[in-house]
Amino acid sequence: MAIEHNVVDSIIADYWNQHTDESYFGETYWLANPIINHRYQIKAAGGRNYDSWVNFTVEHFLSARAPVSKILSIGSGDGALERHLASINAAKRIEGVDLAPKRVEIAQKAAVENNMQDTISYTVKNVESSPLPSAAYDAIYFNSSLHHMADVDGILSSCSAAMKEDAYIFINEYIGPNRFNFSAREKEVMTSVFHTIPEKYRISQAEHDKGTVRTQLGFPSPAEVAEVDPSEAVHSEEIVESVRRHFDVVEFNYTGGTLMQFMLNGIAGNFRHDDLASRKILDLIFKIEDTLVESGDLAPHFAMIVAKQHA
Repeated sequence: MAIEHNVVDSIIADYWNQHTDESYFGETYWLANPIINHRYQIKAAGGRNYDSWVNFTVEHFLSARAPVSKILSIGSGDGALERHLASINAAKRIEGVDLAPKRVEIAQKAAVENNMQDTISYTVKNVESSPLPSAAYDAIYFNSSLHHMADVDGILSSCSAAMKEDAYIFINEYIGPNRFNFSAREKEVMTSVFHTIPEKYRISQAEHDKGTVRTQLGFPSPAEVAEVDPSEAVHSEEIVESVRRHFDVVEFNYTGGTLMQFMLNGIAGNFRHDDLASRKILDLIFKIEDTLVESGDLAPHFAMIVAKQHA
């Protein structure tokens, strides 16, 4: 079993060594769109007018003690979250851990370039198989990383033991279907709304079909998702229940994306601040998505969860 785990870890690390933050910039990824991203930040903050969900977590839950002694970021990637926390003086020490060596290297270099190396440190490790120190952290952050964990209960149990009594855990995550195995209803709505978008806003910006008008949506099979990245959304739909088992949830803020994540994949960059018509179309998509999620017809696929130790 140890050999199998090592092989899987190697596959996952290799995938994320190749897919750095740059993979999610530009004209294709839904959250790279400034209009969508701004809305996402506000929804993550529970409707409060914040430019960043990170500032919301610090100002609302850590400010009385900031800078706190120590923060842990699990799945730190290229280090943007840790640099943001350091820039607002959230903690005296910020530790980032990630499975991908290249991404840790990028994060370390950026910390030095921003003169933050005395505040931020990084380690390459798998937190699912490596113990965390007991009662060491004032806050733990997951930023789109918990849905890559194979043992959600195990890692959250480990986090609980690693948190101080008055600590918080902040989880900004995809919580939708495992391996993007969308229901027939979810696919139906995505497809229907997609076809209401005028052709000029369905022109692809993706490399493989750039400049062509998208006429249909493609949905990956769970097997295809697992083959590309064995960690992708492996137990994502179990996250919310697991969090509630291990912690008291203080806030659960739905952040959008149930329709947009796949529906706008490759075309998100066509919706711009300087194009009033495109903004109106986005507003319609926002309204449809929110209405169907709030009515219970569709489940939320992304959420910002704030939790603390059980009372």
